[in-house]
Amino acid sequence: MTSPPLCQGADFCQELSGSGDTSFARVYGGDPPDRRIVSFRGFELVADMSPLAVGHLLLLPRKHHLSFARVIAEGDTELRCLLDWVTSRYTDAFSAPLVLEHGSTEEAGQQACITHAHWHLLPVSGDAVDALLERDGLAYYDIDDLGELGTEPWTRVSYYFRLYRGRGRIYLPAGRHQRQYLRSVVGAVLSIADPEWDYAVVIRKEYLRSTVRRTANWTMH
Repeated sequence: MTSPPLCQGADFCQELSGSGDTSFARVYGGDPPDRRIVSFRGFELVADMSPLAVGHLLLLPRKHHLSFARVIAEGDTELRCLLDWVTSRYTDAFSAPLVLEHGSTEEAGQQACITHAHWHLLPVSGDAVDALLERDGLAYYDIDDLGELGTEPWTRVSYYFRLYRGRGRIYLPAGRHQRQYLRSVVGAVLSIADPEWDYAVVIRKEYLRSTVRRTANWTMH
């Protein structure tokens, strides 16, 4: 089976492969030299290049997928162990992590320019984010186990996923939301002026550098 095509200009896959010609390298100019926090067998934990807060991380599967639903469908044992490991350290360094994802598909109009699956980890209240998503009229399903995300129909449709304090929820996109919809929601919770939550409008470099410093001792044994 061939991998889905990548969006022009997206470079998660190139960055994971070790390429030096990436957006991160061009924006940060070697300070810091990279944004990797911890490397796992099947995943990478990195700092978000345009963070909304100190502690804004991305969890990426090494294998190319467009959603974590498809990642989980192939097996979630390592992911569960990794989540336990990261959650403990994240809570000590920042606060209880909110996990957010826009799961995408190859279908035109659904991809939202998600070219490589990634989870956002943020020191933000999941309850506050839920309130805004519900205000926007999104229907949702609460899930009792992470494995449910790896089942039909989630492996073949676009969705929004939220995991907070062990509680998982899958939201159904309503109509056509803006491409950085979840960033805009988090921006509203953090009182970031519109459109300064847009990753191309404001790049908070010191937030990333602070995040890298505060996670410098996160090593696997």
